[in-house]
Formats: sequence, structure tokens, C-alpha cells
Amino acid sequence: MMLKFISKTITDGTNNVFNLGSFVFGITGVIICLVVVVAPYKILEVMSDGAIKFIGLTLEKNGALGLLLTSGVIVAAITQPSIGSISDRLNLKIGKRLPFILISGIGTSISLITIYFANSFYLLIGSWILIQFFANLGEGPANALLKDHVHESKFGTASGKFNFLRVAGALVALIGSLQFMNLYDNSENKMFFLFAIIYLILLTLLSTFWSFITLKNPHDLNIIKTNNKSSRKTSKWNLVIVLIIFSITLFSFTSLQSYALFLLSDVLEVENLSLMMTGVIIALGLSVGASIIPAGKLSDKYGRKSVLIYGGLIGCVSCYLLIIFHTPIMVLLLCCGIGLAVGSMFSAIWALTNDVISKDNAGNQIGLLAVGFLIAGLSSRIAGILIDFLNNKVENLGYFSLLAIAGSCFILGPMATFLIKGNIDESISNKS
Repeated sequence: MMLKFISKTITDGTNNVFNLGSFVFGITGVIICLVVVVAPYKILEVMSDGAIKFIGLTLEKNGALGLLLTSGVIVAAITQPSIGSISDRLNLKIGKRLPFILISGIGTSISLITIYFANSFYLLIGSWILIQFFANLGEGPANALLKDHVHESKFGTASGKFNFLRVAGALVALIGSLQFMNLYDNSENKMFFLFAIIYLILLTLLSTFWSFITLKNPHDLNIIKTNNKSSRKTSKWNLVIVLIIFSITLFSFTSLQSYALFLLSDVLEVENLSLMMTGVIIALGLSVGASIIPAGKLSDKYGRKSVLIYGGLIGCVSCYLLIIFHTPIMVLLLCCGIGLAVGSMFSAIWALTNDVISKDNAGNQIGLLAVGFLIAGLSSRIAGILIDFLNNKVENLGYFSLLAIAGSCFILGPMATFLIKGNIDESISNKS
């Protein structure tokens, strides 16, 4: 039965959303795992005397983590739109996106090894930049696959499935690597850290080669040719508004994601940090996974704005309640609320993005969303310095301030949908 399923999936080619999103499954999972688990552990590893000295700056752990992650989002903001634009104009027998996906997967796998051997903050930043370059080399072209192969009236549903694969990839990467990091915590044997890295490498290679096998079949090539027609003119204003929505909403989640490990450690003071982190990841992953596909379908039926606003309200309330309730059980329950918000909002945002971009320039225009990553990334990373400053004034004040700001942004992002020109939701309904 399994072999029959695999054979059918391969034969389906780009008609199967799983194939379109297989690379994203692996690369997103690896990137999130690096941000949430590997980077904080490496920061603690290279710290001496409770601080890190970098080009004349003395940084504590949150500030150092923010600076490290900032270098990555800058690389992403440069790489994704430029490579996406090149992929729009590439004309090869294996397709215009696949070469970049293949190079990205192999390059990321090789560069992941460097982070294990980085024994100073300078080497860590160098390794991080290298990994981010190769990862984002394929991210932009892979994101454009939906626009290449999915009909406009089905963007919401397809976006839900596509982003479900992101979530699944994140869960697989995080839960697997955290098991090794738990052993690393208990034994202080660095070999377990290496095993976590090897695990991420295998995940990257598997998802990359699955993309190569399924997206290069002849059926795929025919679709690329037939879909390579000019589409309606893109509204630059609407593209800017989507970028604003994406940036504000992304800040809410990335800021919480980036400092989650330190927040749990300092606020909850749990004995087994890896176990608690695993619980939080499972709670987030299951709730995001449960909401992301239904939200995509609902956005096709009722419109993107409604899904975004209701999702934002759930996220806002959950963040503010976390300021008041921070026992382990309440944290897990409220993380489920944040997960529901993230799943529904990002499903609608990706569908909205595909609504406003043109098919001929999908790689470049979706790649421009990396600017949103840059804006959100810079804001959330700078927040690390602010968190340390406020924590030194009043215990945990920095973490609670972060929760308040993230909660506010959950609702501010969706409000920007009212600035979009034209009634996109109505046009979606008519097409359906």
C-alpha cells in the first residue's frame, strides 16, 4: 500500500500540493528549528562571563540572539527577491524553480555542519549567514510554485495545505532535534548536539530530493508551459499593503518564537527546559495544523479579511492572558490559542498574496515578502536588547512587554486589509 501511495504521489507531479510543498516542508522546519533551538543553545555555548563582546558591544543572551538572527533576515531579504526574479525568467527542461531548490537543499545541508564547529560569536554569525543564504536560495522559488500551478479560485485551500506542510515540517524538525538536545542537556555530551545537526541535514536532503523526483516529471513540464501566460496587472499599492500586513503579523509570531526558550527558562523556571519546550511546540504545532487548512477553505468562501481579523483577535487575547497566567498548564493552553491565530492568519495571508501578485513575476513578487521578514526580523531582534534592558529594571518586565506588543500586533496587522484597493474578497467569490 505504501509503495502504491508513493508511486501515485510521484505520478501526480505538480497536481499534488504535497509535492509542491515538499521542499518547503524540510527547509522551513530546519530554519525554525535553528531559530528556536539551535541558535539559543549556541549563544549560551559561546558566552563567557555571562556576556558576548562583539565589535565593541557587550551583549547579554537576548541581545546576542537578536543580533545573530538579524544577520539571517538581512540575507533573506536580499536573496529571496533576487533569486525569485531570476527563476521567473529561467527556461530549462526541468522547470524554472527546480534548479534553485536543488542547489539550495544541497548547499544548506553542507553549511549546517559549520554551525556545530562555530566556537566563537564571530564564527557563529559567519555560519549563520552561510546557512541562511543557501536556505533562502530555494525558499523564494519554492513559494512561487503555488502561483505557477494552482487556479486562482483555489488559492485559499491550496495555501492552507501548503502551509500545513510548513507546520508539519517544523514539528518534525523541532520534536526530533529536541530529543537529542534533551540528551545533550542531561549528559553535556556534545555528540548529541552533532546528532541534532545530522538529523536536520537528513530532513533537508530528503525533502529536496523528493522535490527533485516529483517536480521534474514530464507531466510537470506541460503544466509549466500552459501556465506561463500573462495575467492581470498587479496593483503595486495592494502588494505594499500585503507586505505591511505580513510584516506586522510576522513580528507577532517571530518575536515570541525567537525568545521562547529564554522566556520559559526565566519566567517559568522549569526544571526540564527541553521537555517543556517540546510541550509548547506540540501545542503550537497541533493547533496551527488544526486551523490552517480549514482557514484556507473559509477564506475562499467568506474572504481573507474575515479570517485575518478573527484570527488576530484570538492571538491578541492569548498573548495578553499569558502576561497574567504563566503556570505550565496555562502556558500550554494559551499557546494553543496563539497557534490557532497563526494557522488561520498565515493561511489567509498567503492566499491574499497570491491574489495580488502576477503569475509572470511570481518568484520576484513573492520573494519581496522577504522584505517583510526583514522588517519583522529586525524589529523582533532589536527587541532582544530591549528585553534585557527592561528585565534588568524589573524582573521579567521585558518578557511581559514583549507579550503585550506581540498581542497588539496580532490585531493591528489584519486592520490594514481595509486599505486594500478593490474588493478582492468579492472577486474571489465570483471566481469560485
